[in-house]
Amino acid sequence: LEVSLPARAGDAGKLFGAVTAAEIVLAVKKAGGPALDKRSIEIAKAIKTVGKHTVGIKLTSGVVAHISVNVVAG
Repeated sequence: LEVSLPARAGDAGKLFGAVTAAEIVLAVKKAGGPALDKRSIEIAKAIKTVGKHTVGIKLTSGVVAHISVNVVAG
């Protein structure tokens, strides 16, 4: 699954803040994906730039699915 997430960004592509797990959950829901809990989102490194980022979703113990989050300036 790939979701697009608009965020406020400066001219150099740096975000004014970071993308949160709650924002990713909402973007997945809008894209028609499953309902997730924000605690199941695993962000390895804070998302602070525009572009594609990979995020893990903990499904069960030892099982992690990965989605692509495309952060766009908006």
